[in-house]
Amino acid sequence: MVYFMCNLVRDVGAFFTFYLVVVIGYLAMTLFFRVIGTITPDFDYAIKFAACIITLFVLTSGYLIPYQRGQKWYRWIFWMNALGLGFSDLMMNEFGRLTLTCTSDSLIPNANFGGSQYDNIANQVCTLPGGNAGTTQISGSDYIRLAFDYDPKDLWRNFGITVVLIVAFLIMNSTFGEYFSFGAGGKTVTVFAKENGERKKLNEDLARKRMMRQQKKETQGSELNITSKAVLTWENLCYDVKVPSGQLRLLKDVFGYVRPGELTALMGASGAGKTTLLDVLASRKNIGIIAGEVLVDGAKPGTAFQRGTSYAEQLDVHESTQTVREALRFSAELRQPYEVSLAEKHAYVEEVISLLEMEDMADAVIGEPESGLAVEQRKRVTIGVELAAKPELLLFLDEPTSGLDSQSAFNIVRFLKKLAAAGQCILCTIHQPNSALFENFDRLLLLQKGGQTVYFGDIGKDAAVLLDYFKRNGAICPPDANPAEWMLDAIGAGQAPRIGSRDWGEIWQTSAELANTKDFITRMKTERIKEVGSQQQVDEKEYATPLWHQIKIVNRRTHLSFWRSPNYGFTRLFNHVAIGILAGLAYLQLDNSRSSLQERVFVIFQTTVLPAIILAQVEPKYDLSRLIFYRESAAKAYKQLPFALSMVLAEMPYSILCAVGFFLPIYYMPNFLPESNRAGYQFLMILITELFSVTLGQMISACTPSSFIAVLLNPFIIIVFALFCGVTIPEPQIPKFWRAWLYQLDPFTRLVGGMTVTELGGRAVECTSSELNSFTPPIGQTCGQYMEAFFATGGAGYLVNNATDVCEYCAFKVGDQFYEPLGFSFDNRWRDLGIFAAFIGSNLIFLFLGSRYLNFNRR
Repeated sequence: MVYFMCNLVRDVGAFFTFYLVVVIGYLAMTLFFRVIGTITPDFDYAIKFAACIITLFVLTSGYLIPYQRGQKWYRWIFWMNALGLGFSDLMMNEFGRLTLTCTSDSLIPNANFGGSQYDNIANQVCTLPGGNAGTTQISGSDYIRLAFDYDPKDLWRNFGITVVLIVAFLIMNSTFGEYFSFGAGGKTVTVFAKENGERKKLNEDLARKRMMRQQKKETQGSELNITSKAVLTWENLCYDVKVPSGQLRLLKDVFGYVRPGELTALMGASGAGKTTLLDVLASRKNIGIIAGEVLVDGAKPGTAFQRGTSYAEQLDVHESTQTVREALRFSAELRQPYEVSLAEKHAYVEEVISLLEMEDMADAVIGEPESGLAVEQRKRVTIGVELAAKPELLLFLDEPTSGLDSQSAFNIVRFLKKLAAAGQCILCTIHQPNSALFENFDRLLLLQKGGQTVYFGDIGKDAAVLLDYFKRNGAICPPDANPAEWMLDAIGAGQAPRIGSRDWGEIWQTSAELANTKDFITRMKTERIKEVGSQQQVDEKEYATPLWHQIKIVNRRTHLSFWRSPNYGFTRLFNHVAIGILAGLAYLQLDNSRSSLQERVFVIFQTTVLPAIILAQVEPKYDLSRLIFYRESAAKAYKQLPFALSMVLAEMPYSILCAVGFFLPIYYMPNFLPESNRAGYQFLMILITELFSVTLGQMISACTPSSFIAVLLNPFIIIVFALFCGVTIPEPQIPKFWRAWLYQLDPFTRLVGGMTVTELGGRAVECTSSELNSFTPPIGQTCGQYMEAFFATGGAGYLVNNATDVCEYCAFKVGDQFYEPLGFSFDNRWRDLGIFAAFIGSNLIFLFLGSRYLNFNRR
């Protein structure tokens, strides 16, 4: 498609050569990146290598810097550069079949300046490489030979080298893949924060409590005293979701209740609706239709219901850089009432740590699953974070024992039993517990496929009450069976066929136990309405703390998270400095020649590489942080604004540092203008580019479901920005439709335009001998007399001599003459800086709107 849309040479051989070179180049670069992936331990290291090597490949491809003008010390890279070899083949394939024709604009002198006296080709010359006096025709082969040092006869030689590179990369890929095994060693080490005076005292107090507990001098229930007497009830609860065929009912006429001091188990086969029921009861569902009644003390839950309940989800999603104590304090500071003093909140956190027996890991960094706390420890942290919020109503837990060994699972259930003894309401889904775990629960709600209730009621000692219900309905449990597993088999939820001919859901609907449950729920609601009705109504607030407090606490944690993720910040800084140094070395100490004008623009164009690199880092970081935000915002810990604002602010110090690290080498090594007004402007432009890229990446992430989708948009966005900024296609040559709006809306237009005019404006040009164009003046005239009218009417360039036989002409006298045909103007540079900075504002607006109104956490 690209081949024919761009009207490349309409030749069968040229087309298939083009296609073959593209395919081989793609294979070579793909294998090269896989080699990088096999030798690097993680994404941050991989992107360091990739950014540096891609920069080298682009610089040594022969386009930005022709081979003959490149630094001798890195010319050899061209022969290992599949990108450069492929590009040179495509150039040879195309231009080797072309004969170029100079337009009047490229002829010197021309009728555009000086009138019709300059219409004799015998006294004109084409200024393009390969042009000769007296003709408008230029051989394409001569053009690329002089401009890029490419020779069409080398096409298949370069193709063969690319094939050799493919074989080499394939061998390296397979060899390194066997040799390197990053991440295969499992959990390695747990990192602890260094103790300070406060933490040392707290840890000593925790150690003393643990010793007293072990000596049985401390009560088993713990010092936590949960005074809430609220009761949660649900009646005729149904939940429907839309499917292509209509409505699908996931919960059907479920009844139940949870009381303080009791541990209720929610069980059933996979897909029976256990987690769905938890989500509905905890008001976590944001899709589907909920029918029936969910009441707290006989009344509908108010605005503060989600804040008053805690939900320990199955996935242990935490900020990996926090310590256990910091994670619990964060939850307490945001989710406990603002009126409670900070000292009280922190003291409560210490009680939770003691209750969950986390004394030895209070200052441990949570980390990632493969390099931080163990699974059982992370599960305790999840429960602790929810308990630190001091839930007034209920604690929900979704399969807290999943993935744990029997001892770890027993510890978790033991902690839950201690919580229930302290007066906490607990509803917990549990998957196939052993008999020792099962007997710790007071009540069971058993579901079968389709969200239908099979049983709700007491379990009894040794599951006597539960087994008696099944026995009365034709299912007798063998003496040596585990009741928790047997009952699932009995209802057909296990591998064995269902016991009995009737559906257990229908049996429950007609049972006396259901009738008793309904009566008990009615009595409880009546009693609680009487008790609560006489109490003073509490002001219902969706969030426990004001917005400014949320911003302060979330911002503090995010800054600390960035500080404790040195690999992230160092990777950004390394890439900026490395690219700046590589580009600076490639264009080291440019002179004032004609070709250096183009090279200075290419140095400036290297700045447009920064957004692509920054987006690749910022988007995954934002996406991972958003997963934590989804969990914490569902618990009404804080709003969307504190999260989005903290992500932006945390990036600012690193952005400034990276801008300095990039600016110094890429500005002073190529010998850019040292005046402070020029250098200061260029630094501001690079800093704005940095901030623009960060906010653009976060905005894209906020508006897409995941980083996998975001990275698919990045190439399209960056390529469009680069294509229509006026460098790759000069502004007068951009099609009118795109020039009218896309060129003006392109942020890179302001970036490249402002930096180009600032660098080239007023810079004198001194052509080298090879850059001079030669032509003969008319008989009887000197070169100066012949060109007088041309220069008088604004023609660019200057004459080296005033000879009568051969005129030597330099195409530009000052840098302004180079960039003016591109549509740039020195007078607009501050306007361009202001518009470019305004793009940061638009990014922030879309970022905050996206984080506020686009919720991709569908549940």
